[in-house]
Amino acid sequence: MKVPVWNGASEKLKDAGRRLRGQRKKALAYSLRLAALLAILLILGLWLSIRQQIVLTSWPATPIFEDRFGNYLAEAGHEMNRRGFWDIAGTPPERISACILAIEDRRFAVHHGIDWWAIARAIWHTASSRGREGASTIAMQVARLQNPGRRTLWKKLSEMATARLLVARFGREKVFLHYLKIMPQGNQIFGAAYAARRYFKKPLADLSWAEAAVLAALAKAPGRMNLFQPQGFGLAQKRARLILNLLHRDRRLTASELAVQLDILDSLTPPQPEKRPFHSYHAILRLYEEAAKSGSNGLVKPVRTSLDMKLQEFLDQTAGRAMNYYRRFGVGNMAAIVAERESGQVRGYLGSEFYFSTENAGAINFARTPRSTGSTLKPFIFALALQDKKFTPASIIPDLPLTVTHSSGDYSVTNFDESYLGPLLFRRALANSRNIPAVRVLKITGLEKTYDLFCRLNLADPRRKASYYGLNLAVGGLYVSLEDLLQAYGVLANDGQAFRLHWFADEGNGGLDNGRERIIPKNIARLITLFLSDPLARLPSFGRLSALEYKFPVAVKTGTSQGFRDAWTVAYSSRYLVGVWMGHPANDRTKNINGQVAAGIAKHILTWLQPEENRGIREQPFPPPQGYAAVRVCPLSGQLAGELCSESLLEYFPPQDKPAEACSAHRRYAVDRRNGRLADATIPRSRIRFKTCLSLPPEYAVWLSHNGLGPPLEGKTDIRATSLTISQPVSGSRYFFDPETPVAFQSLPLKAVVVPQVRAIDWYVDGRLLASVPYPYETRWTIQRGEHVIEARFPRALVFSRPVRIVVK
Repeated sequence: MKVPVWNGASEKLKDAGRRLRGQRKKALAYSLRLAALLAILLILGLWLSIRQQIVLTSWPATPIFEDRFGNYLAEAGHEMNRRGFWDIAGTPPERISACILAIEDRRFAVHHGIDWWAIARAIWHTASSRGREGASTIAMQVARLQNPGRRTLWKKLSEMATARLLVARFGREKVFLHYLKIMPQGNQIFGAAYAARRYFKKPLADLSWAEAAVLAALAKAPGRMNLFQPQGFGLAQKRARLILNLLHRDRRLTASELAVQLDILDSLTPPQPEKRPFHSYHAILRLYEEAAKSGSNGLVKPVRTSLDMKLQEFLDQTAGRAMNYYRRFGVGNMAAIVAERESGQVRGYLGSEFYFSTENAGAINFARTPRSTGSTLKPFIFALALQDKKFTPASIIPDLPLTVTHSSGDYSVTNFDESYLGPLLFRRALANSRNIPAVRVLKITGLEKTYDLFCRLNLADPRRKASYYGLNLAVGGLYVSLEDLLQAYGVLANDGQAFRLHWFADEGNGGLDNGRERIIPKNIARLITLFLSDPLARLPSFGRLSALEYKFPVAVKTGTSQGFRDAWTVAYSSRYLVGVWMGHPANDRTKNINGQVAAGIAKHILTWLQPEENRGIREQPFPPPQGYAAVRVCPLSGQLAGELCSESLLEYFPPQDKPAEACSAHRRYAVDRRNGRLADATIPRSRIRFKTCLSLPPEYAVWLSHNGLGPPLEGKTDIRATSLTISQPVSGSRYFFDPETPVAFQSLPLKAVVVPQVRAIDWYVDGRLLASVPYPYETRWTIQRGEHVIEARFPRALVFSRPVRIVVK
């Protein structure tokens, strides 16, 4: 029987089916293995690409500087002009948290960085043409903000993986806090805390629901929702309204609360961008510098500085008016600083009159530019002289011509007015700001000791030697800045304690006697303050009712550098220190602009600061030295003032240093009526009258004569008590002809100190009699080339001076 052909075909078909199914199983197994391999490679690729992104990082925090009353000063920019990134300490504020979660990530509390439900919903809406819908969680947004890039599928997968790992590593709360720190808020502002300050001028915790909703709305489109523009602000309001309704739906707001917050939202107006005040640029730059040194970074709140914006505006107006007037006299610019006396906090700071002035170098901070000090350092020289007991308040310092001999030549010291005041009490020598007495005090006190004090006051560089400056230290040889000078005067104003300027509201509030280093003894500092605040002590150099005199106690010191290049004033009251500098940026001469001009500006500032004291209310006098005795002394002798003294001054002394002798400068003499000579025992009483005369040491003879106070009364001369000393010229001096002056008009003054003060002395040059010269024995000799010997002699006695040898070339 034959088998049908189709049976064989059926077996073949079965075998082929079995082979096909085997192949399919092999292909499926291969595909599964390939898919597993690809999945592993995908996961590995994702891990390799994101492993360094599993961190919470941001740009550095941007400090905002405010004045002492919260007014905006400046913010410090960073790379790419990004600002913000303020940390939020502790638990984030409820309102901003609820608003952000309501609109950005409602399931934040239940997912672990990836909201699969939101992803599925977003895919469904996109597929069903219902519009695109985001599914990014807070953690995914943190991942994207920390590592921005082009939106691709791979980028999305990376963000999902990063978000999951961030939550696993740091937890939900830290990730959310970090989002609050870096969330975009438009206008290159990042972080909710920073945005709250910039847009609403409030801490984040103080925002209303409506304000918090506005900030939460910005994250969707911070570029389009620019709150500084009406259109952008309107878009932000629209989205904020949506957020408030979501909060009501979630029962975070009641119906009445929702209505109130919607009204608040509608009443909001676009904020105005805050700008740096143009008059405070130098102060702002100093704030940046000080903040960097002190570590102030504004992570939680703005940096509250000590500056007063109202005072800054006043200083700017004052400088503008002053420069408009004084530039015609060669003044190019000025600087001013105001600080609290006790704390050292800087209340006002002006580095130049106008920062953007190229003609007058406004970009230079003249408050930090070293310039010649003029007479401003004299109080510290006098303080050291009292401290070392080289002088006392009763010391008399001659304000007479002074020539200093040095190996490099002879130098004449002159006063600013080229006049002489004769005998000056210590107080008056300082208050009159005389150069010659200051140089005398410096010579006696010691150059090295004085320079060491200047170094301790941060006025001088200890790496240099005092000899580099010499006696010029007393008259402007040292260059310092207004900042350094004000800090040094702060030592005097605070009873000798170390003092420095502070820039922030929480600095320098320790008060006095708080353990600060003492640089000058307390009582010495108080004495100097009393000297500088006494308007009578300034006479006759500075008249009454001048810019140096106030209606309340103020210590004032002016300074003028050589050639009127710099004009200084430092003034301090019981509350404030004020420093003013004026001069030319190129160090050019001005037209006689001196320290009194700067004093007028300082007075204008200080009286504005203390209006009540200027009306005689709440004025606080400077305290006298503790434990010192008050004694009235004669200002010409420094001895106890008597009934013959025409004037007396109240001085303070340690008990052991009180003057004990009565004034010997004012004396009553018995005079022969016939010839005006001193009467002796042979003169009958009927021919005697009594006359009060001023009796000063012989060195004051020329000064007395020039002021109509000589010659002295004549009596019998005791030849055994005589001396004759040439005071000018100084032996060893070298003189040179002036080629622009005719030889006949070039002469040399000859001066001598004579004891007793006789009628006349004879002057000899090279052994030949030049002239017989009466009291005060001063004459001039027309100079001649060559070496010369000069002598002085009594006419009718064998009394000779030591010969003085000079050279004229």
